Amino acid sequence: MRTEGSFGGLVGFFKYLFFLISGIIVFIYTSVKQGKKIKKKNEIKEAKIILTLLLISTFLAISSFWFPKDFFDKEPKFIAKDTFGTELKLMEDGKYMLRTRDYEWTTIDRGIYQMKDNIILLDEEVKEKRWGKRTKEYLIKDKNLIPIYSSGIETDSTEFLTITMNKN
Repeated sequence: MRTEGSFGGLVGFFKYLFFLISGIIVFIYTSVKQGKKIKKKNEIKEAKIILTLLLISTFLAISSFWFPKDFFDKEPKFIAKDTFGTELKLMEDGKYMLRTRDYEWTTIDRGIYQMKDNIILLDEEVKEKRWGKRTKEYLIKDKNLIPIYSSGIETDSTEFLTITMNKN
């Protein structure tokens, strides 16, 4: 899937709360059940294996909250962003990541890009959204990245993305 969604706000709170409560219930239930088997000396080997797997999976689930989604991405050669959280990263291998933040969600598009003169062309998967500064074409001008929409080039400088890193 090319687009990943990350919900925040109230929806995110209930999602994480549900995950936390259900995880605690499963952890306690499984621990107690396997602990009873070990005390009764009934299926000890199986109970120890289940408890070990439970502890490992719990550790992985908890530690995943501390790693950002792009932790294993390669170092980008180009980054442009604005103050609202819209960010475009171009990688050395011809791939891009366009992150757009809205009120209640984040949309991340990944794909292939091309450079033609001072214009960055993203693949056809990106859906244009003027309010979120999402488009398939961006013009590089000085330290700004200017969105080019199907209806024309953006003229309001508050809508420009600022180039923060350019290794070209």
